[in-house]
Amino acid sequence: MVIAIVIFAVSSMHASEWQIGIDLRCIDSFFYPSMRIDGEFSYRFSEVRVTVPLRYAHSNTHELDFVETGLIVSVYPFDGLGFYAGVSLLRAGYAWGLEAPSDPLILFSEALVGWTFSFPYFFIEPRITVTDVFSSEKGRLDVLREAIPQYSMLRISLIAGCAF
Repeated sequence: MVIAIVIFAVSSMHASEWQIGIDLRCIDSFFYPSMRIDGEFSYRFSEVRVTVPLRYAHSNTHELDFVETGLIVSVYPFDGLGFYAGVSLLRAGYAWGLEAPSDPLILFSEALVGWTFSFPYFFIEPRITVTDVFSSEKGRLDVLREAIPQYSMLRISLIAGCAF
């Protein structure tokens, strides 16, 4: 029975699969005067994963809300080890509220590295993300970071979710 479980767990790491996850780091909203909720939908096939993140943020001290999505492509260069690196092909957000920038559409980028620990139907990923790698939206992102501190340039996350 143990051998069958190990074979199933190892073979599931290489199969195509859909993944849904949330960032457990969002619990830090209890300690900040703002809230950020991160979720994502992914499709992984072999060594490539395509992810669509869905994120919402709200500031309690500023009149500002922010919603964003995008498209992230990640690769697993070492077969079966779980390490991955990725970049956003598109990351766009929309801000609204009294203190939102005059141009509310914000386009920016991110680069990330992490490690996937896969189990049957479940995964956990510690991840490090660098936001706005190319500094294309410095002024508007500074306004966002002031209102919502969770939008720092460097973010350490813990993604947990299910795979099917």
